[in-house]
Amino acid sequence: MRARKLAVACLIAGSAVAVTGGPAAASEATTQGAWMVYASYPNTLQGWRDCGNASVNVYKGHCKLNSDTSNSVDLWGWRS
Repeated sequence: MRARKLAVACLIAGSAVAVTGGPAAASEATTQGAWMVYASYPNTLQGWRDCGNASVNVYKGHCKLNSDTSNSVDLWGWRS
């Protein structure tokens, strides 16, 4: 009886791995990417313009005021 339960448990576990794609699927989810600061510009009108122009070259690029010091404008983008 115990061997039968173990065999059924292994069969179910094997089916779950086959359906979900196994360990490779789990590792792909953790390596999708992250947000990062590509450049910083002074918090001036020209700094905002420069950041806006540079954001075109960065995937999902956008400019945000640095929340720690408010002395700079940071160009954020998505790195995969």
